[in-house]
Amino acid sequence: MAIRQNLFIIQCKPLASNTKYVIVLILPDTGNPRCMHTVHISTGTCALGAGHPSVWQDHRLHEPACEWLNGEVVPRSRSSNTWAQAARSIASWLDFLEASAIDWRHASRNDLVAYRDAYLSAISPQTGQQYSPQTVRTRMVYIIEFIEYTVSRGWLDSDLAGDVSVAARRAARPSRPIDQDALAHIRKGAGQSGPGHTRKLLPKVSQNETVRVLRMEELAALLRWAGPRPSQRKEGDGGCDRDRIVLDLAWAVGLRVDEISRLRIYPFEVMTPNSQYAGELFKLSVTGKGGKTRIVDVPAWLVIDIQTYTRHERRRSLRRRGPNASESQLVLNSESSRNRVGRPMTVNGMQALMARACTGAGLMQRIERTNPETQEVAIKSVPRFSLHCLRHTYAVMTYRNHKVSGIGDFEAWKYVQMQLGHASPITTMNIYLRHVTAWSDMRTSHTLLEMLGA
Repeated sequence: MAIRQNLFIIQCKPLASNTKYVIVLILPDTGNPRCMHTVHISTGTCALGAGHPSVWQDHRLHEPACEWLNGEVVPRSRSSNTWAQAARSIASWLDFLEASAIDWRHASRNDLVAYRDAYLSAISPQTGQQYSPQTVRTRMVYIIEFIEYTVSRGWLDSDLAGDVSVAARRAARPSRPIDQDALAHIRKGAGQSGPGHTRKLLPKVSQNETVRVLRMEELAALLRWAGPRPSQRKEGDGGCDRDRIVLDLAWAVGLRVDEISRLRIYPFEVMTPNSQYAGELFKLSVTGKGGKTRIVDVPAWLVIDIQTYTRHERRRSLRRRGPNASESQLVLNSESSRNRVGRPMTVNGMQALMARACTGAGLMQRIERTNPETQEVAIKSVPRFSLHCLRHTYAVMTYRNHKVSGIGDFEAWKYVQMQLGHASPITTMNIYLRHVTAWSDMRTSHTLLEMLGA
């Protein structure tokens, strides 16, 4: 991260171990960095469980932050990425105050506003662009929750304490499942918006800006890059069965990337699809956000492709790994992988796959990136879409296909809602209704595959 104000720059530098983030403060008058707060991720060899975060400063544990992280954040989320995001958010807040010579126990509402404004105008060294309002909002939600926690313990003495009424807010907060938020994936596990008047300080975020839907020709180009369907692939055809399966599970079923990574081979082994009925749907249990389980429909044609993948390419990958290797996860690193061949494919690996697919399919965009230290501007090409964009595309395609098939508007949205795992079809409608024109001229089809013309 980088915060540029009149007196300092803060940078986040990951170490080679990828288990610690060091915040370095560079003072303009000396240019000498000094170590500030660090985030450690436990390997499970100490009192903390594997993946549990802790915040340190100069080899001293920041006990209030750790008590909140492991007593409040960890129990409510299964994602270690969420825990780390919360820890880095708090570390950035503590560093901001440290750089301003403010004791965190006396941080004021004006300090929180200054933190927000600094980040909104700062440039990230990772992206070379200004931090998005959503990123700043996510961090501030964690910070406000931490402030709320410290107020409840009597540790905070400032006007922020007057903004927080912990008991009243918790009593009034409705029970809202995480899957009610159609854009929960960009919240990175953050809870509901902050307490009292402090909530008004959060940056405004347009949900419309976070939903990107591929047009028919863009989706077709992406699939051409991955090659023919596994059940139709011939010797000499380009592409990779595994890559095609990952993309198909996203655009034709609407699964999140982490849901794809958790799929096992066993449910698909007992399915008996008929190639003559490509539109037949098979039920599959999927574990989604917050550990919630839902049942989704998987088309017969995709089941056939998955079974082809498991019998051939996936099996070859396991043999490369070792003669007695076995693995329950469906999607594995391919036989051509340099490292971890035949091992479970990670979420990061799938995201990298999508980046390669966009590059190969020409689905790129040129953006300006600024060096936060030198202010030098460079033009760089980056992927236009992420894997989650395929989930958005699935929602719009499915709604449109149901609608032109004569299914009522609410019923069409209800089906999409159930597939995506949202708590209410109204949530689904509010997010995707404005994007259905991307597929508005498509003909009636029995399956999404026919809709694509494949």
